[in-house]
Amino acid sequence: MTGAFWEWSLATYARPGVEPLLLKLQDAHRLDVNLLLWCLWCAAKFDQPPDFALRKAFNLSTQWSLMATAPLRRVRRDLKTKNPLGADEIAGRLRAHVKAAELAAEEALQSALEKLARASLSPVTDRAGTHSRARRTLAAYVRLTDAARTPGFSISLLEDLIELTLAASDSDTGRVQ
Repeated sequence: MTGAFWEWSLATYARPGVEPLLLKLQDAHRLDVNLLLWCLWCAAKFDQPPDFALRKAFNLSTQWSLMATAPLRRVRRDLKTKNPLGADEIAGRLRAHVKAAELAAEEALQSALEKLARASLSPVTDRAGTHSRARRTLAAYVRLTDAARTPGFSISLLEDLIELTLAASDSDTGRVQ
């Protein structure tokens, strides 16, 4: 059974402008796409994750990425750009299989992250405050990483992500000062 977080992520990722921004945050600033999405999903559905829950999510994501997601991503990208076989049809099919495996690895991680959220966070009863929760949660995640020290990182990237992914109808859409 596919989880609510996975379905939300797929729909959110498909929104205009979200994919390139998430990939920029991943590739240029070493932030995990799944954790970025989890922070945003939690902001929309739950009270702000306490430090222990965010650290647990971070550790889980880091371990899974090292073991599964990152190696699959590396192979998929290498098959596209460094393939010594060239545009071989069989190599193309292999790349498609690796891409499917990478997507399955991301779904498995998101399932674990959803279970963590449901077990350790309280559901919100009022959607007011979604943007504020997102800002605080994303800021806490960035503090766990070295992303803020990477060239070109700006809090405005996170603000743009919040605006692209969370409903504009939420009551607290003011930007971080």
